[in-house]
Amino acid sequence: MNKRVLRMTTATFATLFLLTACGQKEPENSETTVSTTEVPKGVNETVYPLEIEVTDPEGKTYTQKFEKVPERIVTNNLSSIEILLELGLKDKIVGITQPDNEVTGEFADDVKDLEVIGDKMTISKETIAGYTPDIVVGREMAFNDESIGSVATLNDLGIQTYIQTASSMTTNPPLTNVIDDVLTLGKIFNVNERAEEYAKELETRYQTVVEKVKAQDGDETLTLLPIVAYDSSKSSFAVFNISGGLQSDLLKQLNVKPAVEGSVADPSLETIINTNPDIILYVTADRNADLDADAIENIKKEPLLKDVNAVKENRIFTTTYDDFMDYGVRIFDTLEMLGDNLYSENK
Repeated sequence: MNKRVLRMTTATFATLFLLTACGQKEPENSETTVSTTEVPKGVNETVYPLEIEVTDPEGKTYTQKFEKVPERIVTNNLSSIEILLELGLKDKIVGITQPDNEVTGEFADDVKDLEVIGDKMTISKETIAGYTPDIVVGREMAFNDESIGSVATLNDLGIQTYIQTASSMTTNPPLTNVIDDVLTLGKIFNVNERAEEYAKELETRYQTVVEKVKAQDGDETLTLLPIVAYDSSKSSFAVFNISGGLQSDLLKQLNVKPAVEGSVADPSLETIINTNPDIILYVTADRNADLDADAIENIKKEPLLKDVNAVKENRIFTTTYDDFMDYGVRIFDTLEMLGDNLYSENK
């Protein structure tokens, strides 16, 4: 059987569309691979069997073989749920894990319709198997036998997997891996046209911000401190780790660097004062709702912080946990928000 290799990276985004139409081979130096039977010229459909590779939390790579379109999906995080919904696959989702926060936005009602089969901290591979999925889709960290099941275990049960490349903990994935995930899921479920349209929308959003930052070339690199759960009575907070993962690339594309490397930091005002960040990004979450309500105002009013650059320059911004720390399209909202605030002509 003749096979071709489709390399799905944003760097070869335009090439992908051309190849889909013309059936030519792509450059051999691309990153993520998807193998499938030769597609006739002009036909934008997946031909099965389809083989893709996924990488587990230990960095091991497994080939997943799809004989046909998967009909039953279990997924373990909001970002994969929303991508699947965007691709029109709601009726195929038979189970989800409980979202971390109340879901907002265009898919809020759709998510409420889906069956919650457990919490991400306590769900088991036995629970997953009980829903007889054809495929489990989601973030890398959960694919182990203490949680939803390892790739090997799920495969032994006849269940294929797709691990979001944007959720990799063994590499530092770029933001464009979110686009790669959209395209690969489109290939798996034979909804290529919609996936390519959506990927093009995301690529345009991404490039718009990147070009805006490039236009300010020469400006000094700003520092950013992401904090959560600011408690004015105790003058305490927590710092998110943005030294790796999608969040690291988000800062890189904005010509911004972390004010604190890693996630270990004294949860007191001393950290804000000593690091003197140019930007404070306050991250809201349902579990901290009481503190979130007044957090920004408390930071601005705190006398000890009056000389901190972010406070003096009024560069204190808010995002949500899902828009910043998940592994999907919502992170483009945070990219655009920060890009507009830092690089707009009227800033």
